[in-house]
Amino acid sequence: MIRRRRPGVTGLLAACFVLSLSCVGATAQAAPPAGQQTAGTVTPTVHCTLPAGQGEAAGPQQMTVELSPAVVAPGGKVHAKVTLGPSPATSALALEDVPTIPSLDLAMSGGATGTVTVRGAEFTMDIPAKTPIELPPYEGDFLVPADASGDISFAPVRTLTQTKVLGSVFETPCDVVDGGGSVGTVMVEGTGSEPATLTAPADPVRPNTPVTLGGSGWTPGGAPVPSLCAVGGGGCDPLKFKGHTLTIDSYGTLHGTATLAEAGAVPDGAYEVKVNDGTKEATAPLTVKAVAAGEREISLSRSSGPVGSVITVSGRNYNPDRWINVIGLDATGTGLDDSAVYVKSGSDGTFAVEFTVISDAVVAVQADEGNDPATVRTAPFTVSTGGGGGGGTADQKLNTSVRAGTLSMVQDGDTVDFGTTVLGTGSGVQRSRLNRVEVEDARGVNSGWSLTATLTGFTSADGGTIPASAVRWTPKCTAQNGSVGVPVAGSPAALGSEAASLCRMNPDGSRPFTGGQFDADADLTLKVPGFTRPGDYSATLTLTLL
Repeated sequence: MIRRRRPGVTGLLAACFVLSLSCVGATAQAAPPAGQQTAGTVTPTVHCTLPAGQGEAAGPQQMTVELSPAVVAPGGKVHAKVTLGPSPATSALALEDVPTIPSLDLAMSGGATGTVTVRGAEFTMDIPAKTPIELPPYEGDFLVPADASGDISFAPVRTLTQTKVLGSVFETPCDVVDGGGSVGTVMVEGTGSEPATLTAPADPVRPNTPVTLGGSGWTPGGAPVPSLCAVGGGGCDPLKFKGHTLTIDSYGTLHGTATLAEAGAVPDGAYEVKVNDGTKEATAPLTVKAVAAGEREISLSRSSGPVGSVITVSGRNYNPDRWINVIGLDATGTGLDDSAVYVKSGSDGTFAVEFTVISDAVVAVQADEGNDPATVRTAPFTVSTGGGGGGGTADQKLNTSVRAGTLSMVQDGDTVDFGTTVLGTGSGVQRSRLNRVEVEDARGVNSGWSLTATLTGFTSADGGTIPASAVRWTPKCTAQNGSVGVPVAGSPAALGSEAASLCRMNPDGSRPFTGGQFDADADLTLKVPGFTRPGDYSATLTLTLL
C-alpha cells in the first residue's frame, strides 16, 4: 500500500472513504441530480481571535451563502451572497462609523480542491459594546480553478472581519472548528480559456519591499490586483500589499512589482500571492521573512593571520541597500579607525568586502548598519606573530534554522466494506472499521485541531437509498510515542450531513505547543432497514481536518 501525505496549512484538509455493501429490500427515493443545489445554510461552531489582545471567543454562528450561476466554465466567475448571523466576537468598546471589510473562505471539494475567498466591499457600521457583532449581508465574486471539472461543493471554513480604527487595520478571524458543511454546489463544465501563469521570487522577500511578479496568458489590457493568501488559497487580502505597478500588455504578459505592507501586517511565513485581472487569476508561492536584529550575521574568510592579512568579511540578513561599516576592534572594544571600510548591502541583504588587518591589536572584526547599535555584529580574529612551531586556534560558527511544518493527514485506505446483508435472515446489522487516519501536526503552535466527518446517504444504481443515519461509529484516537498533547476521541454517534467529531486536540495553556503524530479510527455499525430495495449500495464519508 502506498501512503501519501497530503499538504496542510492553515486551512482545511479533506479525505474521503467509500462505504459499500450489497443487500436485498424495499423502494426508496433517488438522490437529486448533482449540481442543482446552489445555496445553503449551516450553523457551525467558530473560534474567533479578537484583535488588540482582547482574547478569544467561541460559539455557534449561522452562515447562509447563495451561489450563482449554477453552471460555469473552468476558470469561470461565481457570485456569492453571504448572510451571517451574530458572531461570538464582541468589542469591549462601542464604536461608531467604523470602516469594515468582510470576507469568507470557502473550501472546495469534488470537482476542485483548495480554498476561495468571498470578499465584500468596504462599508461603515456601528459596533456595540459587549454584544455579538452582526454584519450586514454582503456580496463578492471568485473564480473557480481553471482545471476544475464536475460538481464543486463549497463549505465555509473561516470568516475574517477587517476594521479600520485609529489609522490601523484590525483583524478578527473566526475559524470553523466543528459542525460545518456544504452551503452549495456549482457545476463546472465546458472548455475554459487559456489559464494564466504567475511567477514570484523563489527566495524569501521582506515586508515593506517591492516584489517582482510576472506571467503570461492574462487578459490584454486588464487591471491586475495582487492579494496575499494563506497556503491553499484562503484568507486572500489585497491590503497585504500597500501598492503595485502591475500592468498587462497587449500580448497578455504581466509585468511590474507589488509592494508588501509593513512587517506588523505581514508576519514571517509561507504564503501564496494571487493576481486577479477580473476574468483570470493565478497564484504562486511566496515566502516572507523580515530581518530581525538578532538574525544579522557576519563571517570571516579566515579567523587568524598575521598583520597585513587581507580577509573577506561577509554578512547576511542586513537591510537591503544600506551602508555597512566594517572595522577592527582591539581588546578594549575600541574600533581602529584606520581599518574601517564601507560597503553597501545588496537587495538581498548580503554584503562582502575585503578587510586588511593593520595592527596586532586586532582581536575581532565588527560590522554595523550606519553605526546603529542594534545592528552591531562581531567575529573573532587572532593576530598570529609567526615563527616557532606554528599552531594557533580557529573558531567555526555553527548555525541552524527551524521552520514550522504543516497540519496534514494520511489514511490507510479509501474503502470500507460492510459485506452483504440478506433481508429476513437476521438483525440486518453489519460491522466494520474505519481505515486508520494518521494526523501529523508539525506547526509548532498551540492552536489545536479538529478531525470531523460527514456521511452521504447510501444509493444504488437503480435508485435505492439507505439513510446515512443507519451508520453509527465509536471513535478512537491515540498519540504516537514522542507526541506532545493528549487527543480527545469524539462521542459515539450516528453519522450524517452534520459533522461528527472523530478526534480533536484542544489548545493546552500549560505548554507552548502541541504536535506530533496521532492515530484515529472508529468501529462502525450499519443497520440496514428491513424493507430496502436489493442492490449494491455506496456512500461517501468525508473527513475534514481543521
